Amino acid sequence: MCAVSVIYDMFGKQPDEWYTLERIDLFKRMVVDARLFDEESGQPDCEDPEKALVTERIEKIEEQLVQDESVDRND
Repeated sequence: MCAVSVIYDMFGKQPDEWYTLERIDLFKRMVVDARLFDEESGQPDCEDPEKALVTERIEKIEEQLVQDESVDRND
């Protein structure tokens, strides 16, 4: 199994409430590193498209967190 799919699995199992901007940043950094590892180990582009959908979910959560943070600053 490629490393990036493992990252998708781990983060995909977390409930929306678990995510913070810091955890989303960690997810993004881990995906970059996992892709590099996969490439270096001869598994480029090995990620499962179904598992990759977690990226869209996390992007939506991030948008909401940023919006909520912006509202909090304006209160």
